[in-house]
Amino acid sequence: MNDDQLHQLLRETPAPISLPCAFTREVWARIEAEEATSLSTALSQAWHAWMGALARPAPAFATIAICMLLGGSFGWVQHRESFQVQGELAYVESINPMLQMEHEVSP
Repeated sequence: MNDDQLHQLLRETPAPISLPCAFTREVWARIEAEEATSLSTALSQAWHAWMGALARPAPAFATIAICMLLGGSFGWVQHRESFQVQGELAYVESINPMLQMEHEVSP
């Protein structure tokens, strides 16, 4: 049997197909479920977009500058707080003779 005879036979004998009434609705529900973005997909897309933006010089420089400013300001705030605590301890040690400063403690 050659291809022409097979095609002719297939055209002459159609197969009766009965689909459930909700078939189309279920197919579209599956398609929509596949197209819906999950959290991991959204995070992955955001990460790739961010890395793509950082590949250009201007956003990369701006990101580095912002990180340096934030790090410097956090360090300055931390240093200022520790300096104030040291100053308060020095005042308490100066008015209380029973307390010794750390560098005067004998081994």
